[in-house]
Amino acid sequence: MKRIFFCILLMITGLSSGCAVSKDDIRGFNIISLQEEKQLGDKFVVEVEKQRKVVTDPQVQGYLNRLGNRLLTGVRAREFDFTFKAVRDDSVNAFAVPGGHVYVHTGLIKAAQNETELASVMAHEINHAVARHGTQQLTQQYGYGLVIQLLLGKNPNLLAQLASTLFGQGAFMAYSRSMENQADYLGVETMYRAGYDPRGMISFFKKIDTINQRNPGALEQFFSSHPMTGERLRNVQIEISKLPPKTFREDSSEFNRIKAGI
Repeated sequence: MKRIFFCILLMITGLSSGCAVSKDDIRGFNIISLQEEKQLGDKFVVEVEKQRKVVTDPQVQGYLNRLGNRLLTGVRAREFDFTFKAVRDDSVNAFAVPGGHVYVHTGLIKAAQNETELASVMAHEINHAVARHGTQQLTQQYGYGLVIQLLLGKNPNLLAQLASTLFGQGAFMAYSRSMENQADYLGVETMYRAGYDPRGMISFFKKIDTINQRNPGALEQFFSSHPMTGERLRNVQIEISKLPPKTFREDSSEFNRIKAGI
């Protein structure tokens, strides 16, 4: 009965607020428990790695672990045991699976100019996980009952289909505009706290906009799961302008070695 009440409340909340997300509220309203999200994330990881080739090079894996763990020093909360992996895919993209699992396409690493730009995308994805946007989106789109089916292993075909959308049109990870804005906002904060220049997010946004103008459709996969608007860029610029001056140390030598080797 308690679950039913929460499901009804979720529907009412979603209808009344338009599923808006307050950028400072990382808790939000989520009827999926942390333990359930961890279990669901583990199931997604298995399915994702059935469908895509994960880069097993220990140097690449070690580098992403170091970068990701450095960024985690700047997050507001750390509820999950985060993992960071690269998948061999030439498209420019990255995604987070519920439970704190972040995947980066090799195409994104190649497109980034330096470690700071790569860190900006990873910070964004980390904060989708921190704010638990994945399970919020799943329950809003499919309902709590279906999520429980996935947890219990009663709908493996749907789990496979949902995992496949992470590489296609981002169907279930097509976050709302407020979720994207919150991940940007928290990403800027995370970079700053972890010692990365958050202006790397601006330079990366501008880079992909230039790529899109030169070759429309080249970043269709990225834009389908990460809608890019002028508003997002302006919001990031505004948030960065509020931060106290700080000196950032950038050493992209290891990044350059990894980029050259993938």
